[in-house]
Amino acid sequence: MTLTQDIEPRTYFRTFEAALADFKPPAENIDQIVETVRGLRYEHVYIPESRAFIALEPAGAASPVAFISHGYIAVHPEEGDNYWVELPAHQAAAKGFAAVAEKVQEAVIPTCATCFTNLPSTGMCDYCD
Repeated sequence: MTLTQDIEPRTYFRTFEAALADFKPPAENIDQIVETVRGLRYEHVYIPESRAFIALEPAGAASPVAFISHGYIAVHPEEGDNYWVELPAHQAAAKGFAAVAEKVQEAVIPTCATCFTNLPSTGMCDYCD
């Protein structure tokens, strides 16, 4: 049994389109999202407080029929097998991140040859000079 206080606060929307506008997925994903959810039967549309996804919930069902996130759609039809749809911007972001990610090198801070403390930006040791 689920208690009301155990459920994450949600924002409900009158239409899927209103939730989609509020969720603001990447523009290149919108056509795929609309095509995937077309034909699914649901009554409630909500976004949880975490804003991690849009959920489409059928009337009287224990769980949503679909979860739409920024990178994929998880579809759980009432009849049939569950499936995932990876969205285009998710694939592009993954490739772009790998291309951009580089190892960050630590800055080399010069040290005083006499007392071995880090030198300030002036290059003169505060203790020895």
